[in-house]
Amino acid sequence: MRSTRHLSVSSMMDPGLSRRARNALDRLVPVLSGTAPASFDPFGNTIDLSCGGNEVLYPELKQFLGDVVRDVGAVEAFSEPVPSINGGDLGLRNALAGFFNTYFKPVHAVRAEHIVLTDGTTDGIENLIHAVCDDGDSVLVPGPSCPDISVLLKRKANVHLIPARPPTYSHWDNYLVPSLQAAYDFSSHRSRIKAVLLSNPNNPLSRCYPRETLRELLEFCQERGLHLIVDEGAGLMRLDGGKEEGGGGGGKKKRDGAEFVSALALTEPLVPEGAVKVDPSRVHIVWSASRLFGLGGLKIGCVVSQQNTPLLTSLALTSTHPSSLSTVYLSSLLTSSRLPDLRTLNNNRLTSSYVALTDILRQHDIEFVVPTHGPFLFAKLAKKARTVEEENVFWRDLEGRGGIKVAPGRVFNGVEKDGGWARVRFSVSEEVMQEVVGKLEDFFGGSG
Repeated sequence: MRSTRHLSVSSMMDPGLSRRARNALDRLVPVLSGTAPASFDPFGNTIDLSCGGNEVLYPELKQFLGDVVRDVGAVEAFSEPVPSINGGDLGLRNALAGFFNTYFKPVHAVRAEHIVLTDGTTDGIENLIHAVCDDGDSVLVPGPSCPDISVLLKRKANVHLIPARPPTYSHWDNYLVPSLQAAYDFSSHRSRIKAVLLSNPNNPLSRCYPRETLRELLEFCQERGLHLIVDEGAGLMRLDGGKEEGGGGGGKKKRDGAEFVSALALTEPLVPEGAVKVDPSRVHIVWSASRLFGLGGLKIGCVVSQQNTPLLTSLALTSTHPSSLSTVYLSSLLTSSRLPDLRTLNNNRLTSSYVALTDILRQHDIEFVVPTHGPFLFAKLAKKARTVEEENVFWRDLEGRGGIKVAPGRVFNGVEKDGGWARVRFSVSEEVMQEVVGKLEDFFGGSG
């Protein structure tokens, strides 16, 4: 019998859904089908490097969780969260404010009242878009960008994504504002563009935008009355060292690049003569514990907006409050004396894993964008593929025969007509990375 799971609602018998639910299904099912390719692993032994988790601190964080559960009371850990129009648990918001003030170097100190808790990055972005956009509005999204964004924009707010693609992955950050300008100018509905949504560090490239480029972006948004929403969840995932690293072609080049600069550090009250003064009420950052600490399963994060109380109140009413256990755990982690050591250990292990992965890629003359901050590497694994069909054959072979699943690069709204790229996660344990290296060596050493 033919499955009806992926049929449009209009082709089924009346299921009794609202018009809103019907429209959402018809909009989103095709998008999800295009961004979530089927698995090709016939034996169930594939290592999944296509997702966005960070596993390098799991042993330490598991022990820390046990310590927290042991030390706090049952009521504090397991009680139902209390709804609040102020943004959620005050203890965690104070802990987050201290965290941002220490590591993100804001121009204006972050306070608890600037923060609304969410159940992660997705919840934060989705509710921000819902708050600043009306049905049918548009958001500019610089490429390459995470393919999940198109779903976030459509699912709740029904907002259109306008991609702003770079012409090349080499010096891609130079084209941020020019590509946004072109996308804006060529839009036939400029008045319906309400925001720019950016990931810094970039996902999938794991590189940061330079300070001056971000300043130009802020001015671009300010001149057009646009909100700037920045996902900064991977900002502190810095790969250590500046030694010579391979960038493809068998050669070597220095692994340099811009340091992470938060949007909170760029809303200066005083600006140089001739520059555009940025309105902080239009600048918002999203952060969650999933990238830095690998705590995606706890579903916890926040939005920071420093001078827009009505927006924060709206977010507090629409966002999903994290569980009490998640709140207690993250509060304890952010205020722990062990946090600096855990951050250092996290970055050291990420760096070791990255080096192991790039060593095998260099040996097989595979081009990649050298990352500086984050858990991903963007590599031209299917370097011989010339068509989409040839790429798909390669991805199936890599997963089925090679035992490695990656995220195909074409879904990231990157450089047009430059195929063969994939996002590869390296935020795995040393043991898993050793297995990955062995599988890649067998694959590329054969007919891969």
